[in-house]
Amino acid sequence: MPQHERRINTRIPAEFKVNYVHNGDYIISYTKDLSVDGMFIYTKNPPPVGDSTKLIFSIGELNDVSVSTRVIWVNQDKESLDSGMGVRFIDPPDALRNAILQTIKKVALLNKDS
Repeated sequence: MPQHERRINTRIPAEFKVNYVHNGDYIISYTKDLSVDGMFIYTKNPPPVGDSTKLIFSIGELNDVSVSTRVIWVNQDKESLDSGMGVRFIDPPDALRNAILQTIKKVALLNKDS
């Protein structure tokens, strides 16, 4: 793992719709990647590091699951395709953690077979 890489858990590429709520604003966006701890969300105007957001998304058999997050880093280069924010889940429900772990295992198996 590179020295600058602080993630402990496996991260997978994952692009699916995610809605987030910040200061009363409801924004529709997409993910770039996912781990059991959090995800990257594409957005041109990310909230500041340290701010709280609420995510609403579907994964596996879970539909419209809601989870609180904290913004842990941002990339505000508006010209970049990777403009967005990295968020960490705050007390995710067990059902969400299990759905994410199952998704990560499926992707790992698909990549292993490639």
